[in-house]
Amino acid sequence: MSQPFRGLDHCNPGNWKLGFVYFCRTDPRLIVPKRCRGLGWTLNFARPLAVPCILTVAAIVVGALKLAGLF
Repeated sequence: MSQPFRGLDHCNPGNWKLGFVYFCRTDPRLIVPKRCRGLGWTLNFARPLAVPCILTVAAIVVGALKLAGLF
């Protein structure tokens, strides 16, 4: 049986790769608070939807920059 979610997995330094990439398979959330309180939110890259989310945001930014360059 799996361990119940406690909500404090983002505080564990072992779940942060390279110090800024959050990767925790036991955390069911896609979006989690950053390590330093008050600095915003980040994605849990252990979730399958994290990579498509970041690619979609990157595509929107690149598309907007290309569109702005046309005018």
